[in-house]
Amino acid sequence: MGLYDTIVLEPPVRCPRCGADIRDVQTKAFDCALGTYRVGDCIAHAEESHLIREELFCEQCRAFTGACSYIAVYRGILVGCTPDHETAEALLRGLDLEQLILLYHDLYRRYAQTDSENLRAKCFMRDVCEWFEAGYDKMPTGGKGTLRFLLNSRLLEASASPLEALRRFLAPDSDQEA
Repeated sequence: MGLYDTIVLEPPVRCPRCGADIRDVQTKAFDCALGTYRVGDCIAHAEESHLIREELFCEQCRAFTGACSYIAVYRGILVGCTPDHETAEALLRGLDLEQLILLYHDLYRRYAQTDSENLRAKCFMRDVCEWFEAGYDKMPTGGKGTLRFLLNSRLLEASASPLEALRRFLAPDSDQEA
């Protein structure tokens, strides 16, 4: 047993044995870091273009099906998963420079969004440490220096402990500002 990366099959593939939907396929062809990838994701180095054949495993049957999925990677980007080799090769041959640029554009947009979310989380964690270590949580409302904690003051003031602050930050319906 080892680590695998998961490729999401969109649309799912029907199991030839029981008819259940097979929603993903696992592979050791990439970083083996337990990553989950979809079409359009960066999955390998930009200089890599290849096809990977993986046999499909059905969770319902708890067995390998004999059917395969061909994973097409062009310039490091997962461009598709198909049931046959010829279609996968056509995916690789059919990409032109404009399509590749659009794929990289989408990847950069997602990267920038993730980078922004990571920065927001780091700032919040720093604020939580400073808030509770410096005793701002025990100060009267007027002396809390809310300008210093401008982005996170509402969450921090509403929390009795660092753990509660983190839970509020991570809650999908939290009142954090965007």
